[in-house]
Amino acid sequence: TGATTGTKSLDYPVGLITADEVAFAGGLVGAFNKQYYLYTGSYYWTMSPSFSGSLFFVEDDGELGNNVYYAGYGLRPVINLKSSVKFTGSGTIDNPYIVS
Repeated sequence: TGATTGTKSLDYPVGLITADEVAFAGGLVGAFNKQYYLYTGSYYWTMSPSFSGSLFFVEDDGELGNNVYYAGYGLRPVINLKSSVKFTGSGTIDNPYIVS
């Protein structure tokens, strides 16, 4: 079927977050940070290749890691929304985003 906008190469507009997106949010290599919105307290992969021949990942302390010794990390999908999509809420647990 394929996408109808963008590069038209995706059947479903879902992927993994990039290391750049984690870094822009506050997750940096060598810096613990539990105060940014992508922090979950769990390890999860990004889709960005690292210098160690693996992929960058987010550690349980919020740090962006690149030397992997364990492969049992989670995945956090990201979706791409059209600019015309409307949403309400603040994105907190008490006032989550509602996309319409």
